[in-house]
Amino acid sequence: MKDVIPFRRFAALLLIWTAWALFPGPGWAAPSSVKLPHTEIHKIELENGLHALIVEAHEAPVIDVQVWYHVGSKNEVTGRTGFAHFFEHLMFDGTKNLASNEFSDYIVRSGGTDNAYTTEDTTVFWETVPSNMLPVVLWLEADRMRNLDINQKVFDNERQVVEEERRLRFDNPPYGTVVETLYDNAYTVHPYRHMIIGSMEDLNHASIQDIQNFYDTYYEPSNATLVIVGDVEWREAEAEVRKYMGPVKEGNPAQQAPIPQEPEQQTERVVKVNLGVTLPAFVEGFHMPADGTPDAYPLRLASKILSDDESSRIYTRLIYDKQIAVEADSSGNFTEDPNLFFVFAVMNNGYTPTEGETQVDAELKRLKTDLISEAELDKAKNQILRDFILSRQTSQSRAEELGYDAVVLKDPELVDTELKRFMDVAPEDIQRVARKYFIQNNETVVEVYPKKDAGAKSAASGF
Repeated sequence: MKDVIPFRRFAALLLIWTAWALFPGPGWAAPSSVKLPHTEIHKIELENGLHALIVEAHEAPVIDVQVWYHVGSKNEVTGRTGFAHFFEHLMFDGTKNLASNEFSDYIVRSGGTDNAYTTEDTTVFWETVPSNMLPVVLWLEADRMRNLDINQKVFDNERQVVEEERRLRFDNPPYGTVVETLYDNAYTVHPYRHMIIGSMEDLNHASIQDIQNFYDTYYEPSNATLVIVGDVEWREAEAEVRKYMGPVKEGNPAQQAPIPQEPEQQTERVVKVNLGVTLPAFVEGFHMPADGTPDAYPLRLASKILSDDESSRIYTRLIYDKQIAVEADSSGNFTEDPNLFFVFAVMNNGYTPTEGETQVDAELKRLKTDLISEAELDKAKNQILRDFILSRQTSQSRAEELGYDAVVLKDPELVDTELKRFMDVAPEDIQRVARKYFIQNNETVVEVYPKKDAGAKSAASGF
């Protein structure tokens, strides 16, 4: 019911206006010459362990309130997957004080909006409301943090919702399970191997007590970060935070399960599957380091160079130059623990996944052997700069960036300092990380064939 993909989508007109405002005149400015405005963060830590971050932004009479729980699919164990995503739904279904959906009714009747999303590392609940609604929102969030009413009827209803969502997003789309297959084979022990939505078999076997234990362990103040951005006076906001969030009792954070670390991959893994698709496809995944680490920044820029738009290297090579693919994309899934940098392509009729992989490998080899030009690197840095600028357009996007930096990257001050890490990347850094991570022994490949194609196996092969 409350699912949303946390990507920042803004109107093209806004992007054009922003670019013109930042880079006036006949040419583009060097990305390093543009400075972002300073963000003054007021930090609070309550006795119950809750951390709060407050940023004043008086451009409009609204505030955005976000609660970042440091729990995602990474915190689930084998046989108990999908719990974090399940709670994304369950947290709207009533407490000891509120009936189901009454939480959102308060927000909507004030003229506001609310939603939530789950990632591998976090579960985030947010509300954008008129600034005078802060006490109400804090009371609502405090209430569901420890007073959730978990009963069999609600559990069964939401389980059906999640089951339908899985069919819609994974089971029914033509290539919907390809990335799931990739992760299941690229990882052997780390929980990133299972999807955020989890397994319906696991949810069907879960008990009310299993769900209650997960709630008591992770949805409690010492595992939460509260972010408030907007038209508030920070001292008044701090007083409200202490009033409503201070009395919230702690749960049982000591029950958090340890997260196993993935061993280094030693050899290439190739998986071939038959699906009910018309065109063959493939996805390559390379293990890469966690977000916020030194190598993450040149890898993010490499992602821009390879596949940020239709003029990027992989898109140009596979679709325009060779004309062997109808879709091509690459991206790094940057998370709290090491994750995957992957390339995905759907082949044109008559071309095989192997032919596509050969062309992708040629582009990756070019990154290793030839230094990228300063012009191409400046273009990638301008794309990063664009993303930073857009993240400051609304109270919600600013709160989202602040919450991510505080919870996943462990440093809220990165909202001001992280851009420099990108601007300091040199062509040699791009070459170095390409040589380090885009290697065969570090790669997992999933090749997809139409079911009528006898060249593939009907189930995933071993590695």
